[in-house]
Amino acid sequence: MSQISMVSTPRLLVYGPPPDQQPPQGVVEVQYVSSNQELSDQLTGQPAHLILCLHAPPQFNGVEAVKAVRRFDASVPVVLATQMQNARVNIQAIQSQVTWSVGLPSDVPAEEALSEVVVDAAEWLDGQTE
Repeated sequence: MSQISMVSTPRLLVYGPPPDQQPPQGVVEVQYVSSNQELSDQLTGQPAHLILCLHAPPQFNGVEAVKAVRRFDASVPVVLATQMQNARVNIQAIQSQVTWSVGLPSDVPAEEALSEVVVDAAEWLDGQTE
């Protein structure tokens, strides 16, 4: 993937629970949403440069969130983060046109593992803007 040209601050939109303690904001703006409706509203208001969706049913159905994003914008990179590694989820991720899929460790709570992926994604996004 080529580098991203951005006029504004790079924006990472995360479908999942925010961490208990917000990491210091760097060059990348990180915003959390907890529903598909909120995700759609955020995409309507301001474009995101990368979207990270947690798949931890029943509270966070990342596959459905990816589908909602794709109905709105087919070009934005979308990462699906999940502890569920099975054929059904993998097929659903492919069908929903996820850009990347990240396996979360099963011995760590999904919310905690997600925060590590958010940091990595923000660093990657920051590197794409240089």
